[in-house]
Amino acid sequence: MEDERLARAIARIEQAVAKLAEIGPLAAPPGTPADDTARKAEFESLEKAHQDALDDRERTIAKLRADIADISALKDQEIARLQKELQAAPNTGVLTVPEAEHHALQQKYDQLRSTAESTLNGLDGIIGKVERAKNG
Repeated sequence: MEDERLARAIARIEQAVAKLAEIGPLAAPPGTPADDTARKAEFESLEKAHQDALDDRERTIAKLRADIADISALKDQEIARLQKELQAAPNTGVLTVPEAEHHALQQKYDQLRSTAESTLNGLDGIIGKVERAKNG
């Protein structure tokens, strides 16, 4: 009985070996040189991708620094231009205002002046009434 079981087990093993031979060589088991080569290639690929990303980051930082320097230089040039313009302008103490704006300001001034005059006249009347009532 044991011989039969042994014979069947050997037959199954031989069948499995025949099937494996038909399939061909299998991938190398973990820890073999083929597996190490694949992992090394994957690692090198990831390392290159990360290095490319770092290089791109460095280029972006360098570009931003150059942009900051350009903006700073333009700012300094504009400040210098405005200072020259202020120094070249006659120092009359009078600001120049566009005609429409001047007209609007003049109307506002006239309105405020008339309101102030009417308020003062009203106060003069009230003061006069109070003095008459007090004296009289």
